[in-house]
Amino acid sequence: MKFSNLKQSILMQFAVPGGNKVVPFIMGKPGGGKSSCAREIAAALAEKLSIPKERIVEFNPSLREPSDILGLPDLAGEYARWVPPAELYALRQGVGPCILIIEELSDAQMDMQNPMCRIILDRYAGQLELSSELYIIATGNRTEDRSGASRLSTKLANRMRILNFEEDLDDWMKWASNHDVNPVLRAFISFRPNLLSDFDPKRALNPTPRAWEDVGRIPDGMEPSVFMEHVKGCVGEGAAAEYVGFVKLFNELPDIDDIVRHPETAELPEQVSIRYAVVGKLLTVIKKTNFSGVYKYVGRLNPEFVVLFMKGAGDSPKTRWVMRTPEWADFASKYKEVMF
Repeated sequence: MKFSNLKQSILMQFAVPGGNKVVPFIMGKPGGGKSSCAREIAAALAEKLSIPKERIVEFNPSLREPSDILGLPDLAGEYARWVPPAELYALRQGVGPCILIIEELSDAQMDMQNPMCRIILDRYAGQLELSSELYIIATGNRTEDRSGASRLSTKLANRMRILNFEEDLDDWMKWASNHDVNPVLRAFISFRPNLLSDFDPKRALNPTPRAWEDVGRIPDGMEPSVFMEHVKGCVGEGAAAEYVGFVKLFNELPDIDDIVRHPETAELPEQVSIRYAVVGKLLTVIKKTNFSGVYKYVGRLNPEFVVLFMKGAGDSPKTRWVMRTPEWADFASKYKEVMF
């Protein structure tokens, strides 16, 4: 399932009576966005139920020991008492609604999978009874991707609902716009959608949504050869070469100022790659005073570029005001099949 379907369906499941007894296990390729999906679900649930931050816990069993669940012994008195860790104590019975995100569960060895079974099914961490209003979301990688994932024990797998995560271009584009990912990078992924997620366990570095997000953090102004090395260090040599070539093309675009000043007569590039780059560039320059003209120019391109431009502008927090313009109403009327 794609990101949006997972998020919506899991929140629906949690909303029904007793829905928190279901533990969704989001499984997919490394770097695809499983953790982001789990955190967005947790954030939406926390907002709905007014759950404070201290009752939202992320726990990675592959980096922990069984004592981090059972607790440490307190030998004062006539018998030993187990003192639970603070993070799980925050989820104890009686505190009300709370959330536990179990990260990289499939990376955990068997000595950690066993105590996780009791957390997931019985809602006990060692001897500590957890809240009856606890919501649990688990994530993990697939064994076939050679990322360090172990086989889940059958009893642990049987306690969860395993849901496969699949990367989706539209979902990623919307997420990238909402998180202010570089418009040039967004335009490139629209141009080369197969490179959004091209994971091969035989390669040391792969283009994945998480890796492209890292590419978006590379600052402007680097020497071309140095920039290439940084991109290659995120997504591997092949994808890096394509992206660096696209950025070079982007920097040699037609005069964007001329497009803004003369949208009805400015030259239309013939190459598809340049059109993607132009749309990416226009997303960086639009403002309320020039949006009408830019919309006219984009309207002269193929419909796919109109959709790319308008959805990119509407999804970005910085330009969401476009959704209150006459141009947006015109777009929604002409392209309702892609909007609804």
